[in-house]
Amino acid sequence: MTYLKTLLVGAFFGVAGWSLGAAAAPVSITLPQETAQLRPSTHPGYVVATQMCAICHSADYINQQPGKMTLTQWTAEVAKMQHAYGAPLSDDQVKEIGEYLAITYGSEKPASQ
Repeated sequence: MTYLKTLLVGAFFGVAGWSLGAAAAPVSITLPQETAQLRPSTHPGYVVATQMCAICHSADYINQQPGKMTLTQWTAEVAKMQHAYGAPLSDDQVKEIGEYLAITYGSEKPASQ
């Protein structure tokens, strides 16, 4: 009788587990089209940022950073993306993007001023 109870309990939990798995089927959603954009600039870092930053995140991520960050701070943020998160950026691209962000979103002044 113990064998039969074990078999029935095992079958019950097997069916229960299977039905729970079926209830957890994946859900499909459609996200809205991206509308955030970087602030336009003639700085060469703008083109690089437009091409490379959106690979991993929205331009809104940049817009949400603290205002008036310095060149050093922006460059460190971009370098973090390169080293910690594996962004496919060269060191020259990190510098260009850092300059663009510091001038456009931060506290730096353009070189011509």
